[in-house]
Amino acid sequence: MSRPPTLPPYPGSAPPGRGSAGWWVLGAVLVVVIAVGGVVVFCAGLWTYANHDRPELIDNPPVSEVAENACATMRATVAAKAAPPDAPVDARVRSIREQNAAVTVMVVQVRDLDRDLRADDRPTDAWLADWETLVEARERYAADLAAGRRPHFVVPTADGGPLTDRMNSVGLRCEVPPQLIDLR
Repeated sequence: MSRPPTLPPYPGSAPPGRGSAGWWVLGAVLVVVIAVGGVVVFCAGLWTYANHDRPELIDNPPVSEVAENACATMRATVAAKAAPPDAPVDARVRSIREQNAAVTVMVVQVRDLDRDLRADDRPTDAWLADWETLVEARERYAADLAAGRRPHFVVPTADGGPLTDRMNSVGLRCEVPPQLIDLR
């Protein structure tokens, strides 16, 4: 058998294995540029993530520290002011209102922070408004109870679920005390 004839190379082309070093250099430079660019983009993304406000969390230390300290005091007061379900009506109404006052004090302490500081930690003002909404619902219950009606307490809702779910999910050590939502 005979070999098929080989065609001469194109004019100006180098024989195989020669002259292709330029392509290797160009390829290597391209790989380095892409790698360095990837590292720069990754670092920029990491810096941005590390230095931004997570909109779902109260995570700015000056805000979270005040909120958690105020909350600890509120939780202790709420537990201390709890009345048993079989207590007389006037004692239960007084208990609800004293607990509401403890929540209001907590809200005021956090609201006393600089407005811009609270605004920079996005969920703070909404979180405080949720506490106020809970206090309003509890006050309606207390008013109905004091008036001799048979009140029924339902935790207000937000985003399709109990308001307390949102209140408990802002990254603080400040869960809604069960005494605030277990009204009978």
